Amino acid sequence: HSPTPLVCCPSFTPQLCTAFAMGDTEITLETYDKHHVKVPKTIATRSAIINMMIEDTGDTNEVVPLADKSCTLNIIQRVVEYLKKHAEFEAQGADDEVMNNYDKEFQEQSDEIIFQTILAANFLDIKNLLELMCKKVADEIKKCKTPDDIRARFNIRQDYTPEEVEEVKRAHPWIYDKHAK
Repeated sequence: HSPTPLVCCPSFTPQLCTAFAMGDTEITLETYDKHHVKVPKTIATRSAIINMMIEDTGDTNEVVPLADKSCTLNIIQRVVEYLKKHAEFEAQGADDEVMNNYDKEFQEQSDEIIFQTILAANFLDIKNLLELMCKKVADEIKKCKTPDDIRARFNIRQDYTPEEVEEVKRAHPWIYDKHAK
């Protein structure tokens, strides 16, 4: 009679599966839209906020509510995917090129997903994810030459009257110089 094989999350490495099997408890996160997501404690506590909430209650069986509206099921699943992958990279001693390739692919999302991920990473205090997604936005802004280009790229409406825009152009002509670097 052979032992029952370990059933673990498909994205986990054998090392993470082993850590989980050796007593890594699961934390249940409640998303803003009231879904429950079970996450290994070693992954969930990579968020400074979740770690503090668990330490404050001392009870890993309690559901951890994520009260920020950016923390929907879709976004939390993405955040957990990112945290699991980076835990896997650390466990494997992955080189920078492998991590950078994953991060670059992870950044390729719609603007809505990018901004919601930024808000969730900020709320959850996951510094490396926050920096990664902010870098994506900064890179997109760098591609723009003028404030109008930025507004067009991010679909931001103009709040100024035409007279106010002309006043800003006169006071700061370099902002609107398409040839400036």
